[in-house]
Amino acid sequence: MKIPADRLAAQLARGVAPLYVLACDEPLLVDEALAAIRQQARAAGCGERESHVAERGFDWDALGASLKNLSLFSSRRLVELRLPGGKPGDAGARFLTALAAAGDTGNVFVLLLPALDAASGRSKWATALAEAGVWVELRPPRREQLPAWLRQRLRAAGLDADDAALDLLASRVEGNLLAAKQEIDQLVLLAGAGPVTPGVVRDAVADGARFDVFQLSDAALAGDAARAARVLAGLRREGEAEVLVLWALVRDILQLADVLARTAQGRSVEQALQDAGVWRSRAEAFGRAARRRRGADVGRLLGSAARADQVLKGARPGNAWNALLEVTMELCGAALPLAETA
Repeated sequence: MKIPADRLAAQLARGVAPLYVLACDEPLLVDEALAAIRQQARAAGCGERESHVAERGFDWDALGASLKNLSLFSSRRLVELRLPGGKPGDAGARFLTALAAAGDTGNVFVLLLPALDAASGRSKWATALAEAGVWVELRPPRREQLPAWLRQRLRAAGLDADDAALDLLASRVEGNLLAAKQEIDQLVLLAGAGPVTPGVVRDAVADGARFDVFQLSDAALAGDAARAARVLAGLRREGEAEVLVLWALVRDILQLADVLARTAQGRSVEQALQDAGVWRSRAEAFGRAARRRRGADVGRLLGSAARADQVLKGARPGNAWNALLEVTMELCGAALPLAETA
């Protein structure tokens, strides 16, 4: 059966099921659902946990044989299988269909998938799993749902935020729920029992780290190349993940491209910002960038980001932080071709 994520706790309270499916692209939602299943499985006597990743060449027969073998240490096992590509292939489809038909074998099996496309969702193996097991529908909040989602998380942590603070927080974490969790954890530590206001959100970030990726984005959008370079250097010193820095820059590049496309169609900058869904707290920064740039700049911005992505993934020679500096300077409007500098 398929259940929404908010019904998982109630289902687990009635007893752990033999089969679960978690299909989602958002790591935070998957991790939290998986943690809840693990806790209940341990309480139900699963003394061992196995983890498998089904990539190209995965031996489905070996996994099936291991499930039939008795454990030397526990009568029940929690078996987790990650299918990163979302497509099991013929052998995997047969295995999953047989798993669904097997019923309760004494173990608890959790299949972790990315969000499936329509065709995969209608496949025989997916249909069989949904009918036989508990398919938890993990759906990240849409953009318009994000402030309410944040309010709920804050209240669960004992905090109350006003609308302006939620708007500011949402603008910082849109598209990255793990970042949202980190921001909320920081607010819990620093806000105390008082209300969460925009000032508290800004102060929490300032107290938590000298530099953050949002300061980088704001400096780049403002065209302040010197400050943007200082912030990027600070992020590097503090050990920030390169992929998070690139995520923040690319997110703003794509939204700026949307704004520029709308102004090219004759809309005013203010109307383009609103139509592109720019958060109120960031409208000034995007407005300055939109007035400074032209639609023709978008290709260079995206090309620089694509090169940085290849360098970060090892598909292109170069230094990751130099590649990020190139993207940052391009967004500032000060081109600096450093991506392939060691």
